Amino acid sequence: MRRRTAGTVQLSLLLAALVVVLAGCGLGTPTTPPAASTAPSQAPSTSAGPDQSSGPSASAVVEPSTAPSTGPLPTDSDVPSSGPTPTDSTLPSPSPNAASVCSGAKDTPDFYAAFAGSVSFPVYCAVLPAGWSLVSGTYRLANGGRITINFRRKSDNATFELDEGSFCTDSSGCVPSGTAVGTGPFGDLTGNLVQTASGFALVVAKGEKPSWLAVGNGLDQATFTALTGSLHALN
Repeated sequence: MRRRTAGTVQLSLLLAALVVVLAGCGLGTPTTPPAASTAPSQAPSTSAGPDQSSGPSASAVVEPSTAPSTGPLPTDSDVPSSGPTPTDSTLPSPSPNAASVCSGAKDTPDFYAAFAGSVSFPVYCAVLPAGWSLVSGTYRLANGGRITINFRRKSDNATFELDEGSFCTDSSGCVPSGTAVGTGPFGDLTGNLVQTASGFALVVAKGEKPSWLAVGNGLDQATFTALTGSLHALN
């Protein structure tokens, strides 16, 4: 019984030594490999830039909505009528500015219209041929109103002046001195024509309030009376 036990111990020692030798040669007890995962691994992101969902966009364009209306558009029968639709014959026609034909600067028609609408006597404006330009124009509404406007012809510096209303307090009517040479037209009025040292003058209602005076320098009689005859009445 003692021999069998000793033999068993010796055999156990021999097996243990054999295991050590085999382990030193790299032939250890095989281990179980880890189980392979059946789920595919997640591929890395291929984004070329930063994730723009992490912050506000650098620019934004809001386009108008093209979505259809949530309800039907009203038809003509759905819109309550506020009255009869005016036709062309019921619309008031705009009144043209009577001074639109007056010679001068861009605002000359308004200048004349403002004065003519503020006084009770007839007001006339010059309608001049090409070559004339406005020099100055003034008016006042005090004491019945008066207006003065001057023009010059570029080619020879001839001048043409109009004075209307209560512009003169002199008994002479502020008419340049000269020789009476008959009558002449002042628009649709008729005045006394005077030949002066440098041209002609034409006065209507001399010395009265109102009165009308045209003075031309450097003009012959035919040219001067053509200008006074083409004066345009504004009121």
